[in-house]
Amino acid sequence: MVGQATSSTLLPVAITSGEPAGIGPELVLMLAAYNQLPSNCVVIGDCDLLAARADALGLAVTLMACQPGDPVPEGDRVLAVWHCALRAPCQPGVLDAANAGYVIDTLQFAVDACRNGHAAAMTTAPLHKGVIIEGATRTLLATPNGCAMPVR
Repeated sequence: MVGQATSSTLLPVAITSGEPAGIGPELVLMLAAYNQLPSNCVVIGDCDLLAARADALGLAVTLMACQPGDPVPEGDRVLAVWHCALRAPCQPGVLDAANAGYVIDTLQFAVDACRNGHAAAMTTAPLHKGVIIEGATRTLLATPNGCAMPVR
């Protein structure tokens, strides 16, 4: 174990991990690995993605999964994570519109956490708007009348 975790009872800042194939996961992991992430922050992302990326980069980070409303683990090289599952496998540097829903899920998770009083604020790592638009377009084209429910 890299560091001992403590916890805070203050509302955290929720940070979405951004585009999973991009630099967002690396940014939050590097901030945690070098103890540069402000205290009482929680990352919203896929735990397996973050663990694999930390491993690939050789970063000594302790990922601590927690839930909204729980105290946020803190400590030396500790990264608190609210898990949000990827929609498709992800390879660094290879954009995939199949994960557009994942990016939107992380954003919605953060918004909901703020609205429900589980986070004080939210911010996001870099996103790729083109992938989000492509993924949303595919979803709309695959849905009758472009709507989740047919319009009558």
